[in-house]
Amino acid sequence: MGDLRIKAQELLKIKQNEQEYRYIEDNLAQEKSIEEEKIKSMKKFTEKIQYQIDNFQKNLLEASNRGEVLKIDILKLDSDNLVSWWDEREDNIKKSIYTEYSPIKSGIVTFIDDINLDFLTDDIILDNTLQKLYDTIRSNDIYPEWKVKENSNGKIELLYLEVNPLVSYKDKKDALNREKEIKQRALVIVDNKNPTKIEKKKNGVLKKISSFIFIFISVLYFSVSILTILSSAIGITNIENSNSFLEVAWPYFLITDFSNVGEAFIFSFPLGLLVSIYFAYKRS
Repeated sequence: MGDLRIKAQELLKIKQNEQEYRYIEDNLAQEKSIEEEKIKSMKKFTEKIQYQIDNFQKNLLEASNRGEVLKIDILKLDSDNLVSWWDEREDNIKKSIYTEYSPIKSGIVTFIDDINLDFLTDDIILDNTLQKLYDTIRSNDIYPEWKVKENSNGKIELLYLEVNPLVSYKDKKDALNREKEIKQRALVIVDNKNPTKIEKKKNGVLKKISSFIFIFISVLYFSVSILTILSSAIGITNIENSNSFLEVAWPYFLITDFSNVGEAFIFSFPLGLLVSIYFAYKRS
């Protein structure tokens, strides 16, 4: 019976090793295939964009002559090989391997429907050739406007650049900057008018003040006591009838017996005051 178990065990291990080897081989082949597809996709994209750069003047003038703005397709968002925003947000994301080359940041692809396209600039670009196209448009004082095309179901299927010679890059950029400033000021005003936030700020200030006072008094008491003991011990100051109770209850003796303890506390109190202010400021 023992021999049977050993033989079965050896056969099982051999088959498991064969399965693992085939799995590794399949994965390596798949990864190689995916990488090849991505390289093909990237090459196809860069060639398409380079063509737009080389023929930019011709294409823009032809579009203007037709009474149209120039539209340059950048990314097809309903491709089966690209993570589209409606696929990624579904509860049951399909188990697909995406091989499409994306020249822009993945966050933009995923949340394109939630983004204010007016404020999209070249900071979303990852591809060097696409950056050159963007710079070519901008160098002609035309603002490259990011636009999307929706299908009949309202889903975004295409991201493109609109080149409108009527829209000056400088004027559009200035207008957008002013709009940002106005929105930021409006947010500040709303924030300042929010009673809850004002109350929180007040509470925070009061908490800091109370914390400062508590730490200051505590550190002042102990630091003056320690400095008084040390100054007396090393002979810097002299206190007649000195005892430990005097240092512990120094605020009392400072008032009732100043002539005896004054010299020690004139030395110790200013130093303790500086130490207390420093620690209270740092901790609060």
